[in-house]
Amino acid sequence: MTMRRVVLAARARVVNASVIRIGVRAAVVAVVAVLAATAVHVASASAAPSFNGIVVEARLITVNTGTASITVRIDPTPGGSFAQPPLDLLTKGVVLYTSNISGSLAHTYRAGNFMDPFETAVPLDGDTSTYPFHHLKVEIAALASTAGGVRSGRTVPLQLHISSSLAGYRVSTQSAMREGQLVDVVLHVDPSWAAVLFAVFIMVVMWGLALGALAVAVSLLARRRRFEGAFAGFLAVLLFAFPTVRNSLPGIPPVGVLFDYAAFFWAEALVAVALIALITGWTVRALVGTTERRT
Repeated sequence: MTMRRVVLAARARVVNASVIRIGVRAAVVAVVAVLAATAVHVASASAAPSFNGIVVEARLITVNTGTASITVRIDPTPGGSFAQPPLDLLTKGVVLYTSNISGSLAHTYRAGNFMDPFETAVPLDGDTSTYPFHHLKVEIAALASTAGGVRSGRTVPLQLHISSSLAGYRVSTQSAMREGQLVDVVLHVDPSWAAVLFAVFIMVVMWGLALGALAVAVSLLARRRRFEGAFAGFLAVLLFAFPTVRNSLPGIPPVGVLFDYAAFFWAEALVAVALIALITGWTVRALVGTTERRT
Protein backbone atom coordinates (compact mmCIF):
# COMPACT_ATOMS: atom_id res chain seq x y z
CA MET A 1 0.00 0.00 0.00
CA THR A 2 2.77 2.36 0.91
CA MET A 3 4.63 1.62 -2.32
CA ARG A 4 1.49 2.28 -4.35
CA ARG A 5 1.01 5.66 -2.70
CA VAL A 6 4.59 6.63 -3.49
CA VAL A 7 4.09 5.68 -7.15
CA LEU A 8 0.84 7.66 -7.36
CA ALA A 9 2.47 10.73 -5.79
CA ALA A 10 5.37 10.54 -8.25
CA ARG A 11 2.94 10.30 -11.18
CA ALA A 12 1.01 13.33 -9.87
CA ARG A 13 4.21 15.36 -9.64
CA VAL A 14 5.12 14.40 -13.20
CA VAL A 15 1.65 15.39 -14.46
CA ASN A 16 1.81 18.75 -12.64
CA ALA A 17 5.24 19.46 -14.09
CA SER A 18 3.95 18.68 -17.58
CA VAL A 19 0.96 21.00 -17.09
CA ILE A 20 3.24 23.81 -15.90
CA ARG A 21 5.56 23.39 -18.89
CA ILE A 22 2.58 23.48 -21.28
CA GLY A 23 1.22 26.60 -19.59
CA VAL A 24 4.56 28.39 -19.79
CA ARG A 25 4.94 27.50 -23.47
CA ALA A 26 1.40 28.74 -24.20
CA ALA A 27 2.11 32.04 -22.42
CA VAL A 28 5.34 32.50 -24.37
CA VAL A 29 3.55 31.80 -27.65
CA ALA A 30 0.80 34.31 -26.74
CA VAL A 31 3.34 37.03 -25.90
CA VAL A 32 5.23 36.44 -29.15
CA ALA A 33 1.97 36.62 -31.12
CA VAL A 34 1.01 39.93 -29.48
CA LEU A 35 4.44 41.43 -30.16
CA ALA A 36 4.33 40.27 -33.78
CA ALA A 37 0.87 41.79 -34.29
CA THR A 38 2.04 45.08 -32.75
CA ALA A 39 5.10 45.15 -35.00
CA VAL A 40 2.95 44.52 -38.08
CA HIS A 41 0.56 47.32 -37.06
CA VAL A 42 3.39 49.79 -36.49
CA ALA A 43 5.02 48.82 -39.77
CA SER A 44 1.76 49.27 -41.68
CA ALA A 45 1.15 52.61 -39.99
CA SER A 46 4.62 53.84 -40.79
CA ALA A 47 4.32 52.60 -44.33
CA ALA A 48 1.02 54.45 -44.83
CA PRO A 49 1.49 57.51 -47.03
CA SER A 50 1.46 60.83 -45.14
CA PHE A 51 -0.85 63.69 -46.07
CA ASN A 52 0.47 65.50 -49.14
CA GLY A 53 -0.07 69.09 -48.09
CA ILE A 54 -0.04 71.26 -44.98
CA VAL A 55 -1.35 69.92 -41.68
CA VAL A 56 -2.65 72.77 -39.49
CA GLU A 57 -3.18 72.33 -35.74
CA ALA A 58 -5.53 75.03 -34.41
CA ARG A 59 -5.87 75.32 -30.64
CA LEU A 60 -8.38 77.65 -28.96
CA ILE A 61 -6.60 79.51 -26.16
CA THR A 62 -8.63 82.39 -24.72
CA VAL A 63 -12.01 84.07 -25.21
CA ASN A 64 -12.24 87.86 -25.00
CA THR A 65 -15.88 88.92 -24.79
CA GLY A 66 -14.83 92.58 -24.54
CA THR A 67 -13.44 92.57 -28.09
CA ALA A 68 -15.72 89.74 -29.29
CA SER A 69 -12.75 87.63 -30.35
CA ILE A 70 -11.08 84.33 -29.55
CA THR A 71 -7.33 83.73 -29.64
CA VAL A 72 -6.31 80.70 -31.72
CA ARG A 73 -2.80 79.26 -31.91
CA ILE A 74 -1.99 78.01 -35.41
CA ASP A 75 0.75 75.37 -35.73
CA PRO A 76 1.31 74.34 -39.38
CA THR A 77 3.41 71.32 -40.42
CA PRO A 78 4.32 70.31 -43.99
CA GLY A 79 3.61 66.78 -45.16
CA GLY A 80 4.22 64.59 -48.17
CA SER A 81 6.08 66.28 -51.01
CA PHE A 82 6.07 69.58 -49.11
CA ALA A 83 8.22 68.20 -46.27
CA GLN A 84 11.93 67.52 -46.30
CA PRO A 85 12.81 64.88 -43.68
CA PRO A 86 13.98 64.51 -41.03
CA LEU A 87 13.36 68.09 -39.83
CA ASP A 88 10.16 68.68 -41.83
CA LEU A 89 11.57 71.66 -43.69
CA LEU A 90 9.53 73.14 -46.50
CA THR A 91 10.49 72.02 -49.98
CA LYS A 92 8.34 74.72 -51.60
CA GLY A 93 7.38 78.25 -50.69
CA VAL A 94 3.90 78.40 -49.10
CA VAL A 95 1.54 81.22 -48.15
CA LEU A 96 -0.94 80.32 -45.38
CA TYR A 97 -4.12 82.38 -44.95
CA THR A 98 -6.20 82.19 -41.77
CA SER A 99 -9.31 84.04 -40.60
CA ASN A 100 -8.73 87.14 -38.50
CA ILE A 101 -10.79 89.93 -36.92
CA SER A 102 -9.57 92.25 -39.69
CA GLY A 103 -10.42 89.79 -42.47
CA SER A 104 -7.63 87.37 -43.33
CA LEU A 105 -4.05 87.05 -42.14
CA ALA A 106 -1.32 85.85 -44.54
CA HIS A 107 1.88 84.15 -43.38
CA THR A 108 4.61 83.56 -45.94
CA TYR A 109 7.01 80.62 -45.52
CA ARG A 110 10.05 80.18 -47.76
CA ALA A 111 11.40 76.88 -49.03
CA GLY A 112 14.03 75.36 -46.75
CA ASN A 113 12.60 76.99 -43.61
CA PHE A 114 10.44 75.78 -40.76
CA MET A 115 6.75 76.65 -40.57
CA ASP A 116 6.71 78.64 -37.34
CA PRO A 117 3.48 78.70 -35.29
CA PHE A 118 1.62 81.94 -34.65
CA GLU A 119 -1.45 83.27 -32.85
CA THR A 120 -4.41 85.01 -34.42
CA ALA A 121 -7.57 86.66 -33.09
CA VAL A 122 -10.68 85.21 -34.75
CA PRO A 123 -14.02 87.09 -34.58
CA LEU A 124 -16.58 85.71 -32.16
CA ASP A 125 -20.27 85.70 -33.07
CA GLY A 126 -23.16 85.66 -30.62
CA ASP A 127 -25.01 87.84 -28.12
CA THR A 128 -22.99 88.34 -24.93
CA SER A 129 -25.66 90.53 -23.31
CA THR A 130 -27.34 87.43 -21.83
CA TYR A 131 -24.28 86.48 -19.72
CA PRO A 132 -23.99 83.96 -18.05
CA PHE A 133 -26.54 82.20 -20.29
CA HIS A 134 -25.00 83.37 -23.58
CA HIS A 135 -24.13 81.19 -26.58
CA LEU A 136 -21.23 82.02 -28.87
CA LYS A 137 -19.97 80.79 -32.21
CA VAL A 138 -16.61 81.01 -33.95
CA GLU A 139 -15.68 80.22 -37.55
CA ILE A 140 -12.10 79.19 -38.36
CA ALA A 141 -11.09 79.18 -42.03
CA ALA A 142 -7.74 78.44 -43.64
CA LEU A 143 -6.34 78.46 -47.17
CA ALA A 144 -2.82 77.75 -48.46
CA SER A 145 -1.14 78.37 -51.78
CA THR A 146 2.34 78.12 -53.22
CA ALA A 147 4.68 81.11 -53.38
CA GLY A 148 3.01 84.08 -55.00
CA GLY A 149 -0.27 83.85 -53.10
CA VAL A 150 -3.73 83.00 -54.34
CA ARG A 151 -3.35 85.13 -57.50
CA SER A 152 -0.22 83.64 -59.06
CA GLY A 153 0.25 80.43 -57.05
CA ARG A 154 -1.71 77.22 -56.91
CA THR A 155 -3.71 76.03 -53.93
CA VAL A 156 -2.18 73.56 -51.49
CA PRO A 157 -4.24 70.80 -49.79
CA LEU A 158 -4.91 71.48 -46.13
CA GLN A 159 -5.79 69.29 -43.17
CA LEU A 160 -7.15 71.26 -40.23
CA HIS A 161 -7.27 69.77 -36.72
CA ILE A 162 -9.16 71.61 -33.97
CA SER A 163 -8.45 71.33 -30.24
CA SER A 164 -9.39 73.48 -27.26
CA SER A 165 -7.76 74.47 -23.98
CA LEU A 166 -10.40 77.00 -22.96
CA ALA A 167 -11.16 77.15 -19.24
CA GLY A 168 -14.79 77.78 -18.34
CA TYR A 169 -16.18 77.01 -21.81
CA ARG A 170 -17.61 74.02 -23.64
CA VAL A 171 -16.60 73.73 -27.28
CA SER A 172 -18.79 71.53 -29.47
CA THR A 173 -18.35 70.68 -33.14
CA GLN A 174 -19.51 67.92 -35.43
CA SER A 175 -15.97 67.11 -36.50
CA ALA A 176 -12.59 68.18 -35.15
CA MET A 177 -10.89 67.68 -38.53
CA ARG A 178 -11.40 69.13 -42.00
CA GLU A 179 -9.52 68.39 -45.21
CA GLY A 180 -9.53 70.10 -48.60
CA GLN A 181 -8.34 73.11 -50.56
CA LEU A 182 -10.29 75.56 -48.38
CA VAL A 183 -11.10 74.34 -44.87
CA ASP A 184 -13.82 75.96 -42.79
CA VAL A 185 -14.91 74.86 -39.30
CA VAL A 186 -17.75 76.35 -37.23
CA LEU A 187 -17.47 75.83 -33.46
CA HIS A 188 -20.11 76.48 -30.82
CA VAL A 189 -18.59 77.98 -27.67
CA ASP A 190 -20.82 77.92 -24.58
CA PRO A 191 -19.98 78.64 -20.93
CA SER A 192 -19.44 75.53 -18.86
CA TRP A 193 -22.01 74.51 -16.28
CA ALA A 194 -19.50 75.27 -13.52
CA ALA A 195 -19.11 78.86 -14.78
CA VAL A 196 -22.89 79.32 -15.02
CA LEU A 197 -23.51 77.95 -11.53
CA PHE A 198 -20.75 80.10 -10.07
CA ALA A 199 -22.21 83.25 -11.67
CA VAL A 200 -25.68 82.40 -10.35
CA PHE A 201 -24.18 81.78 -6.90
CA ILE A 202 -22.54 85.22 -6.95
CA MET A 203 -25.93 86.73 -7.88
CA VAL A 204 -27.52 85.13 -4.82
CA VAL A 205 -24.66 86.25 -2.57
CA MET A 206 -24.92 89.84 -3.81
CA TRP A 207 -28.65 89.94 -3.17
CA GLY A 208 -28.25 88.39 0.27
CA LEU A 209 -25.52 90.77 1.40
CA ALA A 210 -27.33 93.82 0.01
CA LEU A 211 -30.65 92.95 1.64
CA GLY A 212 -28.93 92.10 4.93
CA ALA A 213 -27.05 95.40 4.94
CA LEU A 214 -30.23 97.35 4.21
CA ALA A 215 -32.12 95.51 6.96
CA VAL A 216 -29.44 96.28 9.56
CA ALA A 217 -29.31 99.95 8.52
CA VAL A 218 -33.10 100.30 8.79
CA SER A 219 -33.03 98.64 12.20
CA LEU A 220 -30.37 101.02 13.48
CA LEU A 221 -32.25 104.06 12.20
CA ALA A 222 -35.71 102.98 13.36
CA ARG A 223 -34.57 102.16 16.88
CA ARG A 224 -32.18 105.12 17.04
CA ARG A 225 -29.33 102.93 18.12
CA ARG A 226 -25.80 104.13 18.67
CA PHE A 227 -23.94 104.89 15.44
CA GLU A 228 -21.69 102.01 14.49
CA GLY A 229 -18.63 103.21 12.61
CA ALA A 230 -17.50 99.63 11.94
CA PHE A 231 -20.78 98.80 10.22
CA ALA A 232 -20.57 101.95 8.09
CA GLY A 233 -17.04 100.93 7.10
CA PHE A 234 -18.31 97.46 6.22
CA LEU A 235 -20.94 98.97 3.93
CA ALA A 236 -18.34 101.18 2.25
CA VAL A 237 -16.04 98.20 1.67
CA LEU A 238 -18.96 96.15 0.36
CA LEU A 239 -19.92 98.95 -2.03
CA PHE A 240 -16.51 98.85 -3.72
CA ALA A 241 -16.00 95.10 -3.38
CA PHE A 242 -18.97 94.19 -5.55
CA PRO A 243 -17.40 95.61 -8.77
CA THR A 244 -14.21 93.64 -8.11
CA VAL A 245 -16.15 90.43 -7.61
CA ARG A 246 -18.22 91.16 -10.71
CA ASN A 247 -15.18 91.76 -12.93
CA SER A 248 -13.45 88.59 -11.69
CA LEU A 249 -16.20 86.31 -13.02
CA PRO A 250 -14.98 84.03 -15.83
CA GLY A 251 -15.49 85.51 -19.28
CA ILE A 252 -17.80 88.31 -18.20
CA PRO A 253 -18.31 91.10 -20.80
CA PRO A 254 -18.28 94.85 -19.97
CA VAL A 255 -21.01 96.35 -17.82
CA GLY A 256 -24.54 96.06 -19.18
CA VAL A 257 -25.22 92.33 -19.40
CA LEU A 258 -28.01 90.27 -17.84
CA PHE A 259 -25.91 89.58 -14.73
CA ASP A 260 -25.76 93.32 -13.98
CA TYR A 261 -29.51 93.89 -14.33
CA ALA A 262 -30.34 90.76 -12.36
CA ALA A 263 -28.06 91.34 -9.36
CA PHE A 264 -25.10 93.71 -9.60
CA PHE A 265 -26.93 97.03 -10.15
CA TRP A 266 -29.52 96.21 -7.48
CA ALA A 267 -26.91 95.14 -4.94
CA GLU A 268 -24.87 98.31 -5.49
CA ALA A 269 -27.97 100.47 -5.17
CA LEU A 270 -29.20 98.80 -1.97
CA VAL A 271 -25.82 99.01 -0.25
CA ALA A 272 -25.39 102.65 -1.31
CA VAL A 273 -28.87 103.53 0.00
CA ALA A 274 -28.17 101.78 3.30
CA LEU A 275 -24.85 103.59 3.73
CA ILE A 276 -26.26 107.01 2.82
CA ALA A 277 -29.31 106.51 5.06
CA LEU A 278 -27.12 105.45 7.98
CA ILE A 279 -24.80 108.45 7.68
CA THR A 280 -27.70 110.86 7.09
CA GLY A 281 -29.65 109.57 10.09
CA TRP A 282 -26.65 109.86 12.36
CA THR A 283 -25.92 113.40 11.08
CA VAL A 284 -29.53 114.60 11.56
CA ARG A 285 -29.73 113.24 15.09
CA ALA A 286 -26.41 114.86 15.96
CA LEU A 287 -27.57 118.23 14.62
CA VAL A 288 -30.95 118.12 16.34
CA GLY A 289 -29.41 116.93 19.55
CA THR A 290 -31.75 114.04 20.19
CA THR A 291 -30.61 111.37 22.54
CA GLU A 292 -30.07 107.78 21.50
CA ARG A 293 -32.23 105.02 22.85
CA ARG A 294 -30.50 102.61 25.13
CA THR A 295 -32.92 99.78 24.52
